[in-house]
Amino acid sequence: MGESSRYAAAGLRAFCAGALQDVGVRKGGAVETAEGLVAADLRGVHSHGVLRLGIYVDRLRAGSIHPEAELATVHDAGAVVVADAGAGPGIAMAARAMDLAIGRAREYGVGLVSVRNANHCGMLAHFALRAIRDGMIGLAASNADSQVAPYGARAKFLGTNPLAIAIPAREEPPVVLDMATSVVAHGKVKGAFDRGEAIPPGWAVDPEGNPTRDPAQALAGALLAFGGAKGSALSIAIDLLAGVLPGGKSGPEIVPLYQRLDEPQGVGQLFAALRVEAFDSLDTFTRRVDETVRRIRALPTAAGVARVLLPGELEHALAIERETDGIPLPADAVAELARVAVLLGRKPPAPMTQAP
Repeated sequence: MGESSRYAAAGLRAFCAGALQDVGVRKGGAVETAEGLVAADLRGVHSHGVLRLGIYVDRLRAGSIHPEAELATVHDAGAVVVADAGAGPGIAMAARAMDLAIGRAREYGVGLVSVRNANHCGMLAHFALRAIRDGMIGLAASNADSQVAPYGARAKFLGTNPLAIAIPAREEPPVVLDMATSVVAHGKVKGAFDRGEAIPPGWAVDPEGNPTRDPAQALAGALLAFGGAKGSALSIAIDLLAGVLPGGKSGPEIVPLYQRLDEPQGVGQLFAALRVEAFDSLDTFTRRVDETVRRIRALPTAAGVARVLLPGELEHALAIERETDGIPLPADAVAELARVAVLLGRKPPAPMTQAP
């Protein structure tokens, strides 16, 4: 099955949750992880969608993800909590940390939960968006294993170190920033390698520091930070805030997701929620967000641009459409689901329709 096949979101959730339970994850954690994976595919972020199920299963079988771990409080300062994820399933632990931040924000106006000893948690927007339903602004940041050369260097040190911010609106879709601090997510380079495709110029350098379009050389060399020195600086800040601040690991200390599968990764994360009512009325704020969105959307377009899009607008529309009409999975994601099905003796998800 290729990119023309659409899969029902509910069926993908059920398959992923069942597979994770097969390798020891408790039902609640398995369902939450499946929700996070499929949420990424719904929004078109396939590099963090069901494609990642296989590596989670591999790590669970190898023992580096502890299936029954609970989020443990290390230090509680009211609005600020330091937590240890116990090397548990990354998406499930991150969801619990974000919900804890939301709970503290209800009480204090703001809640911050800093997490150490975590694993890869997929698409960060999934967690930032959890705050929206409670009338809050959500923030999420994570460091990651060393893939990116700091500005001026040719050697890897930084992770792709993503950041997500979700801001509620009244009638418009929420404004959602979700970005890696590298030019591109590592998963897209690996996907190109798996498919035997070249990568665009400007994504990466080879081990000698030369620009490359060969994904194998890019994986052996280093990805580049977006925006040169500015992106590099932001990535360093995220590494320090998400990793070092809670007493966790930094850069090269983090175990790569696809290597040393028997070792926990040691990722660090930061989740925050801001209760809008602590600043201004929710109605006033969301009305002004709508006004700002519409003013930006109404601006004259640049040459060759059909319309001005706000951050997260396209992904929001995709998620609504795909929840009903199915998700057109890329071929590598379908292949990975098939591999997991064979590994666990399960029937793989079947496509529902053919995409137009």
